Amino acid sequence: MRVTDQMVFRQAGAHAGAAKERAQAVSDEVGTGMRVTHPADDPTAAGLIVTHRVAATRFAAIVQTAQRASDELASADGALEGATNALSRARELAVQLSNDSYSANERAAAAAEVDGLLHSVVGLMNRRVGNRYIFGGNLDSTPPFDATGNYVGDTGVRRVELAPGILQDASVRADVVIKGTAGGVDIFASLQALSTALTSGNRAAVAATLNDFDTGISQLAAGRSRLGSSMTVLDAAAEAGRSGRDAEVTEISHLSETDLVDAASRLALAERALDASMTAAARSFKLTLLDKL
Repeated sequence: MRVTDQMVFRQAGAHAGAAKERAQAVSDEVGTGMRVTHPADDPTAAGLIVTHRVAATRFAAIVQTAQRASDELASADGALEGATNALSRARELAVQLSNDSYSANERAAAAAEVDGLLHSVVGLMNRRVGNRYIFGGNLDSTPPFDATGNYVGDTGVRRVELAPGILQDASVRADVVIKGTAGGVDIFASLQALSTALTSGNRAAVAATLNDFDTGISQLAAGRSRLGSSMTVLDAAAEAGRSGRDAEVTEISHLSETDLVDAASRLALAERALDASMTAAARSFKLTLLDKL
């Protein structure tokens, strides 16, 4: 087959154009730092990147869910700690005012303090995190306790999913911890009983509240222990989720980002190939022109 000048020009131009495209592609890769920006760049890597992104999103959701639940439990623990301190103070008053060395005015003042303690515990048990009342069970849009300490929440325990099918408690039953429905004491009733006994000057009734306060303090401690166990699990889940998320992000980086040392080497080779192609094309054009002279 006769090789025409047009064929020589076309082939040289095609070779030079291909070399230029390769050099430009590597140059763009070095400039952006990304090896895969479109699926066509590396279909296999692009598919793996999508898989790892889905996994990273799932781990990030676990971290967010576990951390949020743990923060709520920490707030609940703080509220129960405050209730414990209030009950301990009420017990101190019951011990002091159960003997006859105090006057009626002093007992009245102590009764007023107990009323204040009761009011403060109601406030603690109506604690809200965000838009949720954390002691209301599933009825978390309204305060779970009224002004006198009556419980208007439900018996539900909120749970969060840490993995498919794996659930963890994220609240405690306030009706058990505060109202004693599982065989304990009603903390609000105990505080009210002490206030009434102090107001009436009934020293025997004042002393009778001590056992209830001891039971109530133990009751609160048990609730805090359950909260602590749940927080430990949630914190561990959040940490595992962070590790998993970071591992997926690292893998995405390995698949999509450029190895700058390797890319620089490939760029140098591509540029040399482009120079060689342009030189060869120029020589072909020169030779064909000389043939015409």
